[in-house]
Amino acid sequence: MLSFWNQLALDKIGFALAAVGYLFFFALLITVKARNVPRSLLLGYVLLTVIWACLYAWQPAAAYQSQWSLLLENSRLLSLILFLYAALHSQQQSLWLFVQRKEVWATLLALSVWTLLASIQWIPIHLLLSGQLIICIFILALIEALYRRSDTARWQFKPLIVALSIMVLFDFVLLAEASLFRRVDTQLWSARSFIQLLMLPMLVIAIRRIKAWNIRVYISRDIVLQSSLVLAAGLYLSLLALAGFYIRFSGGTWSELLQATFIVLGFAILAALLLSDTMRRKFKVFIEKHFFENTFDYRAKWLELTHRLRQIDVNHDDVHQEALASWLQAIGYHRGVLLRTQPQIRVLARINRPELTDAERIIAEQYMTQQQLKSWIVDLKQSKDPFVAQLALPPQACHAQLIIPIQAKDGLWGLCMLDTEPALQLKLNWELRDYLLAVTEQIASYLFLMEASNKLMENAQFAAFSRMSAFVVHDLKNITAQLGLLLKNAERHQSNPEFVADAFDTIASSKRRMDKMLAQLMDKERHDEQESRFQLGPLIEQLIESRCQGQQPLPQLHVEQDSQLSLDKERFANVLFHLIDNAQHATPDDGHIRLILKRDKDWVELSIQDSGCGMSDDFIATRLFKPFDSTKGNAGMGIGAYDAQIFVEQCGGQLRVQSKEGEGTTFTVRLPLN
Repeated sequence: MLSFWNQLALDKIGFALAAVGYLFFFALLITVKARNVPRSLLLGYVLLTVIWACLYAWQPAAAYQSQWSLLLENSRLLSLILFLYAALHSQQQSLWLFVQRKEVWATLLALSVWTLLASIQWIPIHLLLSGQLIICIFILALIEALYRRSDTARWQFKPLIVALSIMVLFDFVLLAEASLFRRVDTQLWSARSFIQLLMLPMLVIAIRRIKAWNIRVYISRDIVLQSSLVLAAGLYLSLLALAGFYIRFSGGTWSELLQATFIVLGFAILAALLLSDTMRRKFKVFIEKHFFENTFDYRAKWLELTHRLRQIDVNHDDVHQEALASWLQAIGYHRGVLLRTQPQIRVLARINRPELTDAERIIAEQYMTQQQLKSWIVDLKQSKDPFVAQLALPPQACHAQLIIPIQAKDGLWGLCMLDTEPALQLKLNWELRDYLLAVTEQIASYLFLMEASNKLMENAQFAAFSRMSAFVVHDLKNITAQLGLLLKNAERHQSNPEFVADAFDTIASSKRRMDKMLAQLMDKERHDEQESRFQLGPLIEQLIESRCQGQQPLPQLHVEQDSQLSLDKERFANVLFHLIDNAQHATPDDGHIRLILKRDKDWVELSIQDSGCGMSDDFIATRLFKPFDSTKGNAGMGIGAYDAQIFVEQCGGQLRVQSKEGEGTTFTVRLPLN
């Protein structure tokens, strides 16, 4: 008799726990925003399970032997079958269209007739149990079909299939044994409620996994935090009670004193921990990190951000606007402003908001003065934030919610202020803070790249201007030297008609060169070279006589075989003069400079040999053709050899150098015959 009452109590406890568990699951499903057929049918199945467990816990009765028992059992089975139909039918449709399907109507009709016949007791008990057994077999067949159809999404459906299979298989065993012996085993019946309860977590996991149903079961973080604190406090108090009992058991005459002191101290420690904001905050972060999924789908968000930033052209003027739009898109906000804080606060971009107010400017200035904040993101809507607490202005005076600092190597670069509608504002917790820091680092790198690109463009423009100026100065210096040589010789040969004619030719040549330079400066581009065909030997002789007489030693020309070339005669003469002038500077007055002109098949070669100081291999490799690097001090511009190499290569030729320190240098100009 005692065992019967114990069994009865265990039976009630099991169904009561099952009712509480499925009621909690029902409450979670109610909060789901999705509206689809699987969710509606699942709600019906869970609600019927709650009613089923409550009735069995309140009024135990012989299973399958009363009208309400049969009605509840078959109603649960019917809702489960319809739920499996919806799971098998992948196409999204309304509940009204779903119930119009033929298999749904057939199942409703068959189970309704079966329940009616069983309720009026026209069917013997063993046949009734056998009929219920056939329904279980049909449900198992649907579960097996769902398993096969899940295919690539099998991982998502696996918890659901396992949970339903175990529950239905247990019912199958219970009904098979009852059909054989014409009675329901009380032990199996008592275990049935616990099986239903133990499978509940797997159902929750399955519902969260299956993305096609869009059923996102949500548990409030605050509720979990409070319940976890209560559970931790309960465990702490239990350990405290056990420790107090042990002290009393082994403490002798001092046991009551030690026990009272220990318990009071334990309660004091518990109160201090529960009332500590720091401990509660750390515990909350721990719960959110380890027991909840992330607010954002970081993989999708990061790919979206990377794609958007890749579309930004750092050379355009709207980079700041695009960067601000990327910030807003990253967290789903709609309004924002991007500020540059150095050397003074100025607006770089703004979206869907008015100009910066005086209050916002003051808040930005106060943030800049808080050196200890560094990379701290501020939520102006949180009064407990250290920065907000010491604000001289109310946060309502600012149109922004979040203040995000942009840090550069040398300190604070700027601020990004974001805002949206109050209903859509995100709470600034550890997750949002870390996410915004990562997003800010990514976007800031593009902003810094844009600044570096702009500085590089400015430097390139200044470098181009300096290079052009150097070439102009170099040419002007040569023209000045040529005119100076002309004036020097005019004192002695001004009465010589040939000298006068040559002087006019020199002046005319200088004017043409200066006109060409002015045209290049005014057009800001190099004009096409004026090619002409000329004999090379006479050009070199004229160059030596007119431009190389002012410095020793004088070059000596040896023509083995002359040739004709078609190229820019004037520029070619300038190139040769630069090479000869360099040789004269490197050679002492008692040395020699020889120019040897010859042909080598389809090439013409002009060698300029000097007996000067020579050059090392390292100097030739690293400095000789480097522009603006001169060994003449202020007297040279360092572009003669560089300009010669560029011109010869443009003509399809080669400029070779052979030199040995202390012995001299040979420049060989090879040009193709044309």
